[in-house]
Amino acid sequence: MNVMLKDPPAKRASTSKIGRLNLTDLRAALKWSRNQLARVMNASDRAIVNWESGDPMSPVYAAKLREIQNIYTELKQLMKPSEIGPWLLAEMDEFEGQTPADLISKGETGRLWASLFYLRTGMPD
Repeated sequence: MNVMLKDPPAKRASTSKIGRLNLTDLRAALKWSRNQLARVMNASDRAIVNWESGDPMSPVYAAKLREIQNIYTELKQLMKPSEIGPWLLAEMDEFEGQTPADLISKGETGRLWASLFYLRTGMPD
């Protein structure tokens, strides 16, 4: 995603797009509140509101959002879309009582991707 910090207003609406889902649609698909998404992205609720209204997103937050989108896309192949948001917020023994969303927030998505690989391939962990 190429995000320009000084996009003209006509282009701003596209700066929050990630894949086929914009930020608002992704949040709705996950059934997350703005606060939940803000926590996972290490952002403020106000930032989420601003991005949803078309304000540009810094490259750091855009990368975090792309990661969430990629994980969502992968999980859609493993479970019903309506189960993804709650699954990401569920504490798991596999992650020492942390949630997958906690791992995303901390930048530890490698552990999550490894788990998804094992789920997808049926390989033991």
